[in-house]
Amino acid sequence: MSSRSLRFTAALLLSSLLLTSAPVSTGWAQTAPAAAPTMTLPAGVKFVTEVEGIREYRLPNGLHVLLFPDTSAATFTLNVTYKVGSRSENYGETGMAHLLEHMLFKGTPTSGNILESLGKRGADFNGTTSEDRTNYFETMTNSGDNLSWALGMEADRMVNSKIAQTDLNTEMTVVRNEFESGENSAFGLLYKQVRSVAYDWHNYGNTAIGNRSDVENVPIKRLQDFYKKYYQPDNAVVTLAGNFDPEAALAQIAEDFGRVRKPWRTLPAEYTVENPQDGERSVTVRRVGDERILLTAYHMPSIRHPDMPALLVLDQILADEPAGRLYKALVQTKQATAIGSLTNTASDPGLLMYAAVLGKDDDTAPAQATLLKSLEAAGDTAFTDEDVARVRTRVVGSYEQLLSKPEQVGVTLSEYIAAGDWRLLFKLRDELEKVTAADVTRVAKTYLKPTNRTLGVFVPTPEPDRVTVTAAPSAEELLKGYVGRAAQTAGENIPPEPAAIEARTVRSEVAGAKVALLPKKTRGERIEFVMNLDFGNAQTVKDGGDAADFIAPLLTRGSKDLTRQQLNDRLEAIKTQLSVSGGASGASVRVSTDRTHLAEALELVKKVLREPVFPQADFDELKKGAIDGAESGRGDPQSVASQALARAFAQPGAKRGDLGYVSTLDESIEDTKAVTLDQVKDYYNKVWGAAQVQVAAVGDFDPQTITAALPGILDGFKSGVKYERISLPLVTPKSADTVINVPDKANAVYVSRLNFPLRDDAADYPALIVAMRIFGSGTDSRLFNRLRQQDGLSYGAGGSVSASSEDQKGSYSAYAIFNPNVTEKVVTAMREELAKALRDGFTPAEVTSAKSAILQEARVARSSDATLVGSLVRQAYLNRTYAFNAELEAKISAVTSEMAKAALNKYVTPENLVVVRAGTFGK
Repeated sequence: MSSRSLRFTAALLLSSLLLTSAPVSTGWAQTAPAAAPTMTLPAGVKFVTEVEGIREYRLPNGLHVLLFPDTSAATFTLNVTYKVGSRSENYGETGMAHLLEHMLFKGTPTSGNILESLGKRGADFNGTTSEDRTNYFETMTNSGDNLSWALGMEADRMVNSKIAQTDLNTEMTVVRNEFESGENSAFGLLYKQVRSVAYDWHNYGNTAIGNRSDVENVPIKRLQDFYKKYYQPDNAVVTLAGNFDPEAALAQIAEDFGRVRKPWRTLPAEYTVENPQDGERSVTVRRVGDERILLTAYHMPSIRHPDMPALLVLDQILADEPAGRLYKALVQTKQATAIGSLTNTASDPGLLMYAAVLGKDDDTAPAQATLLKSLEAAGDTAFTDEDVARVRTRVVGSYEQLLSKPEQVGVTLSEYIAAGDWRLLFKLRDELEKVTAADVTRVAKTYLKPTNRTLGVFVPTPEPDRVTVTAAPSAEELLKGYVGRAAQTAGENIPPEPAAIEARTVRSEVAGAKVALLPKKTRGERIEFVMNLDFGNAQTVKDGGDAADFIAPLLTRGSKDLTRQQLNDRLEAIKTQLSVSGGASGASVRVSTDRTHLAEALELVKKVLREPVFPQADFDELKKGAIDGAESGRGDPQSVASQALARAFAQPGAKRGDLGYVSTLDESIEDTKAVTLDQVKDYYNKVWGAAQVQVAAVGDFDPQTITAALPGILDGFKSGVKYERISLPLVTPKSADTVINVPDKANAVYVSRLNFPLRDDAADYPALIVAMRIFGSGTDSRLFNRLRQQDGLSYGAGGSVSASSEDQKGSYSAYAIFNPNVTEKVVTAMREELAKALRDGFTPAEVTSAKSAILQEARVARSSDATLVGSLVRQAYLNRTYAFNAELEAKISAVTSEMAKAALNKYVTPENLVVVRAGTFGK
């Protein structure tokens, strides 16, 4: 419910990861070459270079390999980057690179269906396409044959993917459904049109999703030719990061990928250069929607250009929250609900873009005038050293956090590979540290000009003021002799098994809080900390629930002796992220920091929790954002369907104001409008406090640091009311099938649900989990295979079950997104697949595969410290340990086909389903 300061992220920069400043920027510095590491190399493989722990090798067939080992990780991430994207598409081929990305999951004659295989192995995976590259990645535990299988699979699909007409027939409709889903987004529609108008000739004017008719009609032969041309070893980079043995892994890569011969063809040169813009351009999109958006774009140079570091600093200073110039000029003055930036940095000149979001009925003229003045007169008011220093502090910390997570580095490198060389990531970081306030002022004056802008209407001018973007050096020239910095030291590896984690966890009670601590060495000495507070009761929630929703976001908007900006600056200085969430009956404080700054971070937790000031201006801003955000859901099929489904499961007979009542959208907006700041303060003063507390931490810390800080945070922080956990009766409404028409939406949604009595410690709960994993949870599930793989009806479809840990409350749900014209086919497929599962059950092979996937997914989840700390704090609340997880996983391992079928039939009864469909279904 916060006012959304939108940081729209684009293809390249890790959002705000890579911005810094210091002395004058005078171009790209040169550094000494890296020495080759001592390691036995496979025959024909050559060492290329090393930067900060990442080593590059080249195979005889032209394939480049990057290795970034981290023995403290429990997982590895394999990423294959192909230097081809939407910029390489010709007339009639838009969307081809993205469509081909989908097709490569269909499999090869050897590897079979890759989506199913990845799902069975519990992998976290995806494929993505941008203007300059396509990449595929999978994260798995380094156990069994996962690594060797993944390497073999990627080498196999590089040149042996089927790219068959039968697969295209279904996948084309899936991609079209993804295209239609994007058509539901007001910002997505505007963004696509602005890019199209901003470019005359370059393919950056096209989005990667492509043109609908091209996607629908692409001949299979053109798709096959595109694949054969670009999916070759000399046009690819394999990046392996995380837990693996470098020498053994390189040998395996050389064996698997080395079998692929170097192609005879030569890739065509891409030589189109966009002409300088001759004046202001405009575009207006008129579609059904619930908010107004302004989006302005300015041409800027390549990521390799010497001006880029200063431009990235400029972008951060303009669009930061709350110190950014746009935020102050538009959001704080209530001319807009939110602002944001989208920096389309790429290999060729891209776009610097800024947006402002307004209410549906707001007048755009004042906001448009303020937006353009704030941007195009930015260079008239000199930027300060303080502005630049704030960016440097944030980004240095962000970069260090990136390098502490090799799995993210591996995927992130794809963007810099596409721009010319992976080392550009480090080189750009170094150059950002040299940016001065004068550099920022200069680039603002150079690029933020009306004649370089796309927004509004075209205005002729007798004196064209053209911006010519000068050429950038090649990556080879830019990086000659570049070394980089010393790599971070790795942490330790705790096996992600319940027993191993429990053996390292220290549980105690401190200052009335249940505490679970897991100290261990981590990369970058990082720590994840969570504190959960329970307070209030049914009566307090009924009386003040709407006001209570504003407390958590206001706590970080300023404390005694610390303004919001001062708090943000301090957190950035100590490399810490602090967030507070919660409402009328509880709150959660989450901190991510490092060993050196843990004590100070906990002091800031105390100030935020116990010394709020509740600024009126921030409350007004949050309230307006909440109202505008609710209004924006009117025309969204998913929001409409979700609310209708929730209302179907409201407590029978509940009236407005009762705990079991679910409000309409109009009622919710009316209730929000009625909230006052005095009500917010009153609820905090009377109800908030440490009635019941759980604390957990995972990472590189001394337990004494936390146990010593807790009394200071909690002592005297008492709730003024008796705490009572709220538990409403289970609701089991009659079956219903509701169709809601939402005008002018290309994509529709199907959601269904039923409730039943069930706790997560029930004897047949493990069998139900296995049954639902086969039926609807995962890319190898029956629902996914039927609606996406077989029939091509949906980009996303699935189902799940949930069970309470405290009450006899369980539920089944299923969903799909689809084109409104195939709604009956979707409903039929959903009904038929559920009936088949209830009637015929599951095969032993399906059960074995599902159990393996569930257990591997659990191991992957426990490999993440952020996930682990959440589990520990939840266990503290439930008085559980990892012995419960171990027992649950043992029961899952023992599930048979008969048990899975019986559990599904016991709990899931089709005749009780409540179904809602929302979309543009016609008359």
